Amino acid sequence: MSSASSDSANEPNDLIAGDGSVAASPLDFSGSSLGFPEKSAGSAQLMDEPSRAPELALEAADLSDALCAKIAPVSFGDRVFLFHSEAEAWRYAVETIRRYHRIVGRPKRRRLIVCAGASDGAGGPPPGLDGDGEVLTLQTDDPGALAAEIDNKTAGILIAPVRTKTGFELVPGALLARLRETADEYGLVLAFDESFCGLGRSGMLWAHEWTGVPPDVMVALHRHGDAPPLAALVVTQRLARGAPGRPRLVDRAALLTGRALVDALATPGLLERVQNRSWRLEDRLTELFYKRRGAFTALGGIGLMQGLACPGEAEPMRAMLAERGLLTRAMGSFLGLFPRLTVEESEIDAAVSIIDAVCARETQ
Repeated sequence: MSSASSDSANEPNDLIAGDGSVAASPLDFSGSSLGFPEKSAGSAQLMDEPSRAPELALEAADLSDALCAKIAPVSFGDRVFLFHSEAEAWRYAVETIRRYHRIVGRPKRRRLIVCAGASDGAGGPPPGLDGDGEVLTLQTDDPGALAAEIDNKTAGILIAPVRTKTGFELVPGALLARLRETADEYGLVLAFDESFCGLGRSGMLWAHEWTGVPPDVMVALHRHGDAPPLAALVVTQRLARGAPGRPRLVDRAALLTGRALVDALATPGLLERVQNRSWRLEDRLTELFYKRRGAFTALGGIGLMQGLACPGEAEPMRAMLAERGLLTRAMGSFLGLFPRLTVEESEIDAAVSIIDAVCARETQ
């Protein structure tokens, strides 16, 4: 499934840009942050204040409720729960699914099937579910293989609309629609992992919106700078019946950065700007691909999630780019380019120029 962590190594202070000049700081196309926005998040005031602990707890509860109230109306769901980590969100999600089936009289339904795919994007379950013996990872997208695994103990199906764990793959909308039909036919829960592809990266707020296929459960993840991560679990009202109670409150810093992100995403024209920047990135990468056909075998992506397929492992290319001031992500044979949502056209041009310079050096 998807992962939001970056594999980029520690970089030197002075980095060499594509034209040979020294860059003051690296261009981060690794997907480590969505990029919203430091000052509006109030990060300077996020110091621990033990003397105000009761007040801060009450404020955090209010902030949490307000943020949930912002997310629910712009999603498929009715209820939102916030967590300190993706792993915590997924454990809560699976417990909610199982409790829901128990409430409606199907207590044997506890097994979750994870559709990980058969390509380089294949991977294990999301964080937090690795040790769960009732989570099955299916290394294929074949509908017949999925149907063969469904029995009276199956509770739900989980898939990432964009797979980024050990590869890079856009799941076809036809497959998501087929899974929706299967879930409805067998009375199962359909869960989407948008921990990496959600919150605007695709050019729409949620990646599954491009397909018109809604899930019953979804997890999205936000990381920002030094603030703690924030994971959001979105569920329908029907599934919310199985929620095991209110989760523990997340850090105030994470709530503030989360609120800043959601407010920014709601700004008129923001997602249109993201889509325009993604077209710029696609165009420049297409030019590079045809110019450097020996360096890459394929390219593709959606929104500000683009990938270049290398003939072998992408890690050597990632390391060379990092030396020149461009942080990317190696995902098996794919080199992932995931800039922040506020990326400028000049930064896109600079990033592609650095890749071109590395390719030129390798062919000399």
